[in-house]
Amino acid sequence: MEEENKKREILSVEILYDDREDLDILTESEDFHKLLFDEVVAGIEEALETNFTQAKIIYIPNLECSVVMYRRNFKAAIEGVIKFYEKQEDYDKCAELVRLKRKVDGTEKRNKGNT
Repeated sequence: MEEENKKREILSVEILYDDREDLDILTESEDFHKLLFDEVVAGIEEALETNFTQAKIIYIPNLECSVVMYRRNFKAAIEGVIKFYEKQEDYDKCAELVRLKRKVDGTEKRNKGNT
């Protein structure tokens, strides 16, 4: 059986708006937060699996830029995502994120021990 090497496809988000109010509505929406937070988690998981020092979260083609998060920020990002899902009362997702946070803590301790 051939081992499957799946590389995560980075979410491409084109952000278009007519005025500042439209942008505010988008960035304040629960759906937008969920989308971004899910990409943060997926990016962190991939970075941990591949031992990368950063996670590419999303690509914004119309601005020709990517949102990238460095390993030193993983723990704080996960804590923010946990708060979001606590408000959503999605405790299964919170439990999953706590496990991910422990995994990040474990890799930080190993990396400090190797320096």
